[in-house]
Amino acid sequence: MLLQNANTAERFTSFVDGLSAAGFTVDIKGYKDTGLKLREYGTWLYDHLILFAPKAEGFGGSIDQQTILDFVDSGHNVLLGVNSDVSETMRSLAAEFGVDLDDRGTKVYDHFHYATLDGKEDPTLIAATDLVDAPVIVGGPYKEPILFRGVAAVVSPDSELATVVLSAPATAYSHDPKKSMLEPPSLMAGAAASLITAVQARNNARMVVSGSVEMFSNNFLAATVTVGGKSTTTANKDFVNTLTRWTFQDRGVLVATNLRHHLLGSEDQPWGYRVNDDVEFLVDVMEVEGGESKPYKADDVQVEFIMLNPYVRQPLAHDGAGTFSLRFKVPDVYGVFKYFIDYSHRGYSYIKLTHQVPVRPFKHNEYERFLVCAYPYYASALSIMGGFFVLGFYFLYNK
Repeated sequence: MLLQNANTAERFTSFVDGLSAAGFTVDIKGYKDTGLKLREYGTWLYDHLILFAPKAEGFGGSIDQQTILDFVDSGHNVLLGVNSDVSETMRSLAAEFGVDLDDRGTKVYDHFHYATLDGKEDPTLIAATDLVDAPVIVGGPYKEPILFRGVAAVVSPDSELATVVLSAPATAYSHDPKKSMLEPPSLMAGAAASLITAVQARNNARMVVSGSVEMFSNNFLAATVTVGGKSTTTANKDFVNTLTRWTFQDRGVLVATNLRHHLLGSEDQPWGYRVNDDVEFLVDVMEVEGGESKPYKADDVQVEFIMLNPYVRQPLAHDGAGTFSLRFKVPDVYGVFKYFIDYSHRGYSYIKLTHQVPVRPFKHNEYERFLVCAYPYYASALSIMGGFFVLGFYFLYNK
């Protein structure tokens, strides 16, 4: 956990205690520490990285932006917290994750959905409630607001990997108070402004970019505020603990094992199939949370039976115990096929499985002796033969 200053660690004791209670060991250092290193002799020393140093223009030791990107490429996770004083280095790092933070000095304002803390009204203290519908990421539901004070971001609507976890209220906007308003105004406003963004890379590494590092502090986790004239506590503590556990792959992890297939009526897995065989495909999918596995239950897991193009694409049925299965008839096409599962559900790790299996045609001795569909042809051949003999007999013996 890299902080702006190691002496400010007491500001995040409640957050760190929550991580410790979840089973994580937290090593706290300042971002300028000359002994910093994530990797030694080709081995990564840490599983996760927390960056709470929004003003950092560089790092001490052997850490730089490329090292952090290599850390992510190797399947590790990053939690990045910034504020309105975000440096270009932090903005560049967030951009590598697909999150475009607003300019330095900008703040999120909302003159309608703000909170009063310690008797001070502050339009930059946002009482946010617009969470993504993904309980595995955010937990909840929460009756209390989530306090946010910081910088907004924009995420491309075409992004397949990024999820806006917490959106700004419809009446919020991002602006630098030290600069004059443009004419016409060009503001990041409403739901287009992302307060917290989660990214899951294709290798299942997870990154979360929070525009407010202060929302993880003790003051916000235990705050009592006034919103709309009513006094209330905040949901920050439960929310950030759940979000951080998801980031560190302590929630929403799917593990697919024991892929198998066989002919109906047999339990042995064959080397291949014959066209038109009736087969059954099975795979076990478990959800891992807090180090414990439980059966995953969903109706949107599907398998494809592919040879260049999918000949079969069907959803898998689950038995409630983690086993997903499908019975189907092998297509009347021979060649080299493969089973293919490419499953992605918001908040859960990706599943990608392939298994190759050949499909052969009928052998010569496997065809039926007489085909029902060929009876008309049999009759036509016999009728021609019969007609030939009748006509021949007529010409030979008729005077």
